[in-house]
Amino acid sequence: MKKLFLIIFIVGICLSIGIYLWQSRTFKTAQIPDVPPNQLQQMIDNGESFYVYFYSPTCEECIKSEPKLIQAVKELTIKNIVKVDVQKFEYLRKDLQIQGTPTLYVYSNHNIIKGITGGLKTVEEYKDFFRETGGTS
Repeated sequence: MKKLFLIIFIVGICLSIGIYLWQSRTFKTAQIPDVPPNQLQQMIDNGESFYVYFYSPTCEECIKSEPKLIQAVKELTIKNIVKVDVQKFEYLRKDLQIQGTPTLYVYSNHNIIKGITGGLKTVEEYKDFFRETGGTS
């Protein structure tokens, strides 16, 4: 009987470790890269088409909405998205017309094409935003 419990315990530990490692790997691949302002400005100046997510690590709405954004990015395999911490680079609020956080802008040909300020409530709303702005093509 003790052997059975020991086997069940070891199998449980192995499964737990496996699940943890799988989730860790999945979460890492779904991250949105942070970029410094000079790299963001270079992307704008080059006329690239991309999404930029402006956030603050102390913003409660950002903390609640970022997992939904990341899930939508992952499900739609959005590759052209970066994020910028406006708490670190406060001057960007004025320079890039950021009304608040979180803010998600679509840039193309040096201009903001569309943007949303405030977190969306569901993953599906983020997916709709990406579909409307050509992010899935």
